Amino acid sequence: MQTVALRSRRLEAADHFEAIELFIARGWTDGLPIVPPTEERVEAMLSTLNRDPGEVVGILAPRYGKATLEKIAINAVMAGCLPAYFPVVVAAIEAIADEAFNLSGVQATTHVAAPLCIINGPVGQALEVNSGTNCFGQGFRANATIGRAVRLCMINIGGGLPGVTDKATFGHPGKYTYCVAENEETSPWEPLHVERGFRPEQSTVTVFAAEAPHNVSDHASPSARGILTTVADTMATMGNNTMYKAGEMLVVIGPEHAATIAAEGWSKQDVKTFLFQEARRPVAELTRAGEYYGDVTWERYWPRWIDRNDPTARIPVVHRPEDLLVIVAGGAAGRFSLVIPGWGAHGIQAVSKAIHFHPSGGCHDGT
Repeated sequence: MQTVALRSRRLEAADHFEAIELFIARGWTDGLPIVPPTEERVEAMLSTLNRDPGEVVGILAPRYGKATLEKIAINAVMAGCLPAYFPVVVAAIEAIADEAFNLSGVQATTHVAAPLCIINGPVGQALEVNSGTNCFGQGFRANATIGRAVRLCMINIGGGLPGVTDKATFGHPGKYTYCVAENEETSPWEPLHVERGFRPEQSTVTVFAAEAPHNVSDHASPSARGILTTVADTMATMGNNTMYKAGEMLVVIGPEHAATIAAEGWSKQDVKTFLFQEARRPVAELTRAGEYYGDVTWERYWPRWIDRNDPTARIPVVHRPEDLLVIVAGGAAGRFSLVIPGWGAHGIQAVSKAIHFHPSGGCHDGT
């Protein structure tokens, strides 16, 4: 392994445990123990990309810290990542630093939003990122540590400190780690990254500012229309930001549901169009409660083509079918799907970036 010149200041600790306590005391963790970022471990992380450790990948709000490759590598070590995971973490940091993602808002909001990393392409299988049974749960190092590395960068580089700059009223467990791969092998449709303009053989990460998953249980519907009607009802709730402020929403369709839907010849675009048409609530309901601000809501968030004088007119949860992100993931058994509302229309959108990864473990140009 080639040694690189590290620029970060050194700290001394008597042993592994003293280092952990030091980092916790200084507020450099997410509350859990970390892996001490020794020079050897950081160098091993950096060796997976043939790039200058001082290269700035992005600027992370609200501190507007420079996310250099070296700083990202330190946080990836702390999170417990293997060196092979590092290109994925770097791409995710590049994505959250993109202006379209609005990291400043995500870091400071009182909402529960957390960046969800969705992995596509060959990197998912190569790194064993879980896309199947319990894919949003515990038990898989890649999912756990890649998502955690992103959060640690948000804390230590971006300055997202709970109660100081991070004003989330509740937060949710995804603020520790939130990472999943699309189950492309069981999906009957084109994967997310192909929809978003990448080639099938490319590896990508898409970041989406997301609430916690909302379960959709439908073991009875034998048809695509029945399953997606249940999904649509779960989407159009008065308590989620997206219902009033539009933006984007993620729908994760379980393999059993996907198989039933596809068997009737439904394309992914059919799914999106149906959900756009059905995931709606009447004006009369939405204006009597929820996050309704009168003319502000009408002028700023709701579509112009809705007749505000018609109490039976139905407001869509998103403005266009294209505002729905649809992936297939989850275990082979169980007729479940998930709805994951976004943060809402605060000038934010999901961002996808290519991962500079090669299955052999070396660096790659991502093209």
